[in-house]
Amino acid sequence: MEKKIRVTLPRKIVEILENDIEEFFIKKNTLLNYIYAEKIKENQQKKFVYPYKGETSVIQFNLNKKNLEGYYNFLEENNIQNESEFFREILIEYASLGKKKRECFLFKDIVERINYSIKEKRIIKIVFRDEKNIEVEPYLIESSKLEVMNYLFCYNLREAKWKNYKIKYIKSIYIKNTSFKLRDKEFIDKMKENFDPFISFGQYIKIKLTTAGKKMFNEIETNRPQIIKIDKDEYILECSHEKAKRYFSFFLDEVEILEPLELRTWFKEKYRKALIKYE
Repeated sequence: MEKKIRVTLPRKIVEILENDIEEFFIKKNTLLNYIYAEKIKENQQKKFVYPYKGETSVIQFNLNKKNLEGYYNFLEENNIQNESEFFREILIEYASLGKKKRECFLFKDIVERINYSIKEKRIIKIVFRDEKNIEVEPYLIESSKLEVMNYLFCYNLREAKWKNYKIKYIKSIYIKNTSFKLRDKEFIDKMKENFDPFISFGQYIKIKLTTAGKKMFNEIETNRPQIIKIDKDEYILECSHEKAKRYFSFFLDEVEILEPLELRTWFKEKYRKALIKYE
């Protein structure tokens, strides 16, 4: 047996909920039931006043069987006389969190297991949504300053290299009995101080920018590489290949990748394929 819940919300709140459903690969019913189940654990009576005169939208979902057990007792014990008002309050409270906090809230079990394994220095097995799996030494859960997502920074034992993995792609975490020793404290501290999803520390590229390219470089902050040296139009940047591919793809002919040759060849091939489509 299920109970249908109907709530009128500010349109912007509904948009946040809809975006999270798509972004975090979760069904509407699952998301809203999860929010309810977690919020009632807080056992705090809150009364929010959100004066809102703009556009509203209605969202509907079914309270599942598990949440329905004890639901009416919960309403009575907390003197909740208006169900819609109660759900409006907890959904607005959820949507008012920053996106990184909402992600940690939704993936709380995974985050807690990772944090435990970091604290206890235990190797973990990660199973991703595509069913691929890896074993890693976990070190940090971090987010970049301008990106609104969380990453696990770890050492991939199979590839024998440092990697970052987006939390939202992790399906499950298995904590193994095997312990590990801290691999490189100085490198880990650098990631703590200035987290880089692309792990660019110690990797360098050389580029040449046009006047328009310089303006774009100054304006586009997300994933912008750190400047090491500038000589007129030429820049030496601390930047991994993947970061360069992501960041400079927007620049088109306003940037020329000078070094390394492998990265220059990658951009050349990309532009060649794009040119063929326009000819």
